[in-house]
Amino acid sequence: MRGRWCVLAAAILWSSGGAISKGLDLDPLSIAFYRGLFAGLALLPFVPRGRLDLRPALLPLGIAFGVMVGCFLGAVKITTSANAILLQCTSALWVVPLSAIVLHEAPDRRARVSIAMAMVGIVAIVGWGYDGRPREWQGIALGLASGVLSAGISVGLRRLRGLDPIWLSAALNLIGTVTLGLWAWASGRGLATPSGPQWAVLVLFGIFQMAIPYALYARGLRELAAPEATLIGLVEPVLNPIWVILFVHEWPAGPTVIGGLFLLAGLVYRYWPVRRGLTESGSRRANCEANPAIRPSELPP
Repeated sequence: MRGRWCVLAAAILWSSGGAISKGLDLDPLSIAFYRGLFAGLALLPFVPRGRLDLRPALLPLGIAFGVMVGCFLGAVKITTSANAILLQCTSALWVVPLSAIVLHEAPDRRARVSIAMAMVGIVAIVGWGYDGRPREWQGIALGLASGVLSAGISVGLRRLRGLDPIWLSAALNLIGTVTLGLWAWASGRGLATPSGPQWAVLVLFGIFQMAIPYALYARGLRELAAPEATLIGLVEPVLNPIWVILFVHEWPAGPTVIGGLFLLAGLVYRYWPVRRGLTESGSRRANCEANPAIRPSELPP
């Protein structure tokens, strides 16, 4: 139960990301840059001594992580938060075909059925999940890109699952922060300078919406199989739009709600236990088969 409470608390904290991002009057790259910076710095002191393993593979993964976070927060700003978070949740499904291509791991029947169910939801959101705001199609495209990138990072991290998970999260956040800074500089816009209150929000955003929930999630995975943690983590895409409705008064489009139900149903079907209980070896195997080092929806968000 302690593991379940840790994962649930992490999902609830992660779900606040949409409302906070919508409330910050800053561009997406600046929000992503400062949030990742403060999250990475907050996690570093908790990395066990001797676990700072600077492997070359971390660099491309960190760059991809920075681009993924930038795409996700761009989607949150341009389209509805519901569209952004649901499309990024597709990462847990894109992992299946990517693993088949890169790792030569054939998908089982449950994976194929779940992808079919989720594709109905994706088509509904991409095709009709608009509420009339300008450039919304770009936001939906960014949300979809963030899901695909997230899945690619998960597959890449399969090779690094022996590293300490908190060190992985800290390294990805910090490398991603540098990537976002270079992205902002290359775009010619640079990074925004936050006001006093915005600095406080960004520090808390990085610590309480990124660093602390990731530590809780990693702690929960010590006692839970990854599929069960994934199911509990689906609280995040359910609560995220609710917080946005309550605090920002942004309602998702009807097709987004319908598509989201199909998407979440596909994820539930994919990760619902085949039988009650897991043996110790089965639990270890399940933890390796699902996203091994990061949470399934926003790596760590």
